[in-house]
Amino acid sequence: MSLRFTLCAALLVASSSASASYQTSADKDGCWDAKQPRGGKCLQQTDHSWDGDKITVTYRNVCSERIYAKVCHDKKNGGSDCGAFGIRGNSNYKYYTYNASGDVSYNAVGSTQSSFDWVCKSRWNMKVNGS
Repeated sequence: MSLRFTLCAALLVASSSASASYQTSADKDGCWDAKQPRGGKCLQQTDHSWDGDKITVTYRNVCSERIYAKVCHDKKNGGSDCGAFGIRGNSNYKYYTYNASGDVSYNAVGSTQSSFDWVCKSRWNMKVNGS
């Protein structure tokens, strides 16, 4: 009985120590790692659609706190169309590109204050397509 109790207690401690990533990584400026409590990224691509050569991609912040995202959509001419924007917790953002090849890349950092987006971006070394 005591071994079972010890194992249950250990599991409880382990699960409670995996608290929200925002709570464990946020700094004084509201910058944080933009990861879910179990380690997955808060920013996810949830949908995309085509209209001729225009691609529209839906990005979702699956976390509760605001994130700052950067996305890049490759173009048929070899260039990229990149944009950066904030997404509130549990919200979507649609980004579209004309003359798109279909290749997309994205990344995000947690930023609870929009005035600190660029600070958070540099602090967490958020890179997309080498930029």
